[in-house]
Amino acid sequence: MDLGLQGKVAVIMGGTSGVGLKTAEMFLAEGAKVAICGRSKERMDNAQRHLLSLADEEDIFASICNVTSRTEVDSFIDGTAKRFGGIDILVNAAGQSVMGHFFDITDEQWDEQIQLKFFAIIYAVRASHPHLVKRGGGRIININATLAKEPERHMVATAAARAGLLNLSKTLSQELAFDNILVNSVSLGLIRTDQWERRRMKNAPHMDADEYYKDLANKRNIPLGRVGEAEEVASVIVFLASEKASYVAGSTIETAGAIGKAL
Repeated sequence: MDLGLQGKVAVIMGGTSGVGLKTAEMFLAEGAKVAICGRSKERMDNAQRHLLSLADEEDIFASICNVTSRTEVDSFIDGTAKRFGGIDILVNAAGQSVMGHFFDITDEQWDEQIQLKFFAIIYAVRASHPHLVKRGGGRIININATLAKEPERHMVATAAARAGLLNLSKTLSQELAFDNILVNSVSLGLIRTDQWERRRMKNAPHMDADEYYKDLANKRNIPLGRVGEAEEVASVIVFLASEKASYVAGSTIETAGAIGKAL
């Protein structure tokens, strides 16, 4: 199936690992040009080397960028547009969660979640908007989680921020539709990513990885019986960015193995 992504320019905020990196791989496989960013130079270098093993250097742009810094985001987005001649797709995939109950979460952790779940998206959308408009429209896909609709006490700050991002995404979908920019969300459940790998190494370093994730799926009562893989999420993102999703706007697609109970 031709997704109509040949020659398109996709910007992935936080594309150095996990879902973001898999999404970059799939865009390149579809003939798109890809820009990724991240804060860690080591991760950036590793991600860039990996992508260069899959595609030509002329189709890849990688840069260090703190997504919570307006100045750095502006510079990265403008640098991408200059390198490739424009921007067609923005994927907001950066971010991490913080575990803790209400009285355990510090002001600094609250601020971190607000910066990552709100201002990182605000800065990226503001910076990308004029470039998307110049191309006659485009796509914005925000990565969210089932926590947005089903809060958990032990992840109070992340859940609250994600609920706000869900609302922001819906509002953006209505406002930017007038510019032919389609905004959608992808809502994740438990996905096997670097973040979960770090938790596994911290909590069960001697446990076999497959056994650990099988046990995790059982404990979390995932109806599909397993945790998801990053490429399964990336496939949904790439579809939403494609010409095949030309009338999909304001939607949230759950990629969570039926774990979500909210309507």
